[in-house]
Amino acid sequence: MSTLADELLNDFEDSGSEGEPENGGLFPEADGHAPTTNGNGETMELDGDEEDVSEDEDMTGAGNAIDVMDDEEATKAKVEKMQLGAVDDVRSVAGLMKTLEPVLEVSTPPSPAPSLNRGLHLLSVLALTSSARLQKISHFQNLPPDQQTTHVGSIEDNPEYHLLTQSNTLSTSIDNEIILVHKFIRDHYSTRFPELETMVQNPLDYAKVVAIIGNGPMNSENIKRLQTSTDNILGMTLRAVLDGPSLMIVTVEATTTKGRALTPPELSRVLRACEMTISLDRAKRTLTDYVQSRMTLFAPNLTALIGSLTAAQLLNFAGGLTGLAKTPACNLASLGSKKTAGTGFATNVGARQQGFLYHSPIIAGVPPDLRRQAQRIVAAKLVLAARVDRVHSSPSGATGEELKAACLERLEKLTIPPPNKGARALPAPDDKPSRKRGGRRARKAKEATAMTDLRKAQNRMVFGKEEAEGGGEKQGVEEGRVRRLQIDPRTRAKLGKKNPGWGAATPAPGSGTASSLRG
Repeated sequence: MSTLADELLNDFEDSGSEGEPENGGLFPEADGHAPTTNGNGETMELDGDEEDVSEDEDMTGAGNAIDVMDDEEATKAKVEKMQLGAVDDVRSVAGLMKTLEPVLEVSTPPSPAPSLNRGLHLLSVLALTSSARLQKISHFQNLPPDQQTTHVGSIEDNPEYHLLTQSNTLSTSIDNEIILVHKFIRDHYSTRFPELETMVQNPLDYAKVVAIIGNGPMNSENIKRLQTSTDNILGMTLRAVLDGPSLMIVTVEATTTKGRALTPPELSRVLRACEMTISLDRAKRTLTDYVQSRMTLFAPNLTALIGSLTAAQLLNFAGGLTGLAKTPACNLASLGSKKTAGTGFATNVGARQQGFLYHSPIIAGVPPDLRRQAQRIVAAKLVLAARVDRVHSSPSGATGEELKAACLERLEKLTIPPPNKGARALPAPDDKPSRKRGGRRARKAKEATAMTDLRKAQNRMVFGKEEAEGGGEKQGVEEGRVRRLQIDPRTRAKLGKKNPGWGAATPAPGSGTASSLRG
């Protein structure tokens, strides 16, 4: 019979945490096959003989791939642990570019799904399902004006609407891909200029600087020449990429670097990775422009309130306008938030729910200490805008502009500091004593501190007459005018009949031989 400790040990061994690959699933296995998951979340091997994903199943396949993708911070942490210096080809770890080529070349017909024997990483599933979708973007963009979508019936049934909501998924995939390629470039170019990665943090700028400097001599004359020269694979000057302070630091560090020159094969793979980074950024801009240009047609009021990208993210997460319109306003702030993002941090400061709405432009302009209250204000108007778009009652977006103006007005009131009351003026100087209110309590207070007759009669003398001294042998003791103190009967303390007080008669003491015992 197993004990509780044995059961817990078995559960720990079956959890799968120790059996995960060291590269976190972002890097291909040693045998060249990329691990992926089936519909039940179990790992399966792909040998390259699988059939292409049909156009009808591309939405479900993309959804499964999206679910296994980590957020940006988790992806960065995984990529930083990877060692890509021994990898010869960047395409073996970054395979999304094959899928994004139809975005960059509209006239090119849809290319077949890339072979998985090359060892694509976790985004290979998304690469299989999104090639046709990206070709659809090019198709919708090149339609003549008379054939483009101008009226919307049921939004959920419109194919371009589904394509629009899935474009944000590709944008997130591109961000993760750029992080991976950036790590590849750093690991290979650190041999030539190891200090550059600490001076240029942006992945896109880092790739451009590496492509411009290349394998040239690291001296001040060559760096100064590159500041105005366009003789490189990008056709850009170094001054157009870096600002003045960064350019000065790079020039100084280049003259003192201890890196060695790259061989032609090493330089070729680094430049190929730089070109891939720039191409990925170009594809992301294409997706962003497409989303921003078409969201005003399907959800004009929602777009006017929170922006096109945030609106597309919420629609994709909530299942369309119908699902978003049915969502309570109190639940909108948590849509898209990562539960593990705030693990280990304090929960009594800032906003705990940092989802799509938290990163929208209207919330980003609010001070951090007011963003929690700002999310509640915007979420209430967001549901109204979604319901208006659901019934198409304001296709011009005028209602969304009114809701946005109302939100901005309330948010502006939150940021206004409280009015300054100023210094209080001192009272006007007055030598006269302050007047007290009359009444029974005031009279009693005055009588308690009033001068008594005894005090008045003390040492009172008759003018012009010598008084007789009394007291026998003592001298200086005068008779005075002291008389018995007269007590006002109105203010005299009275004792009750049941409480005779100290003035009551004391009973005569009994005999000492008396006893309390009666018998």
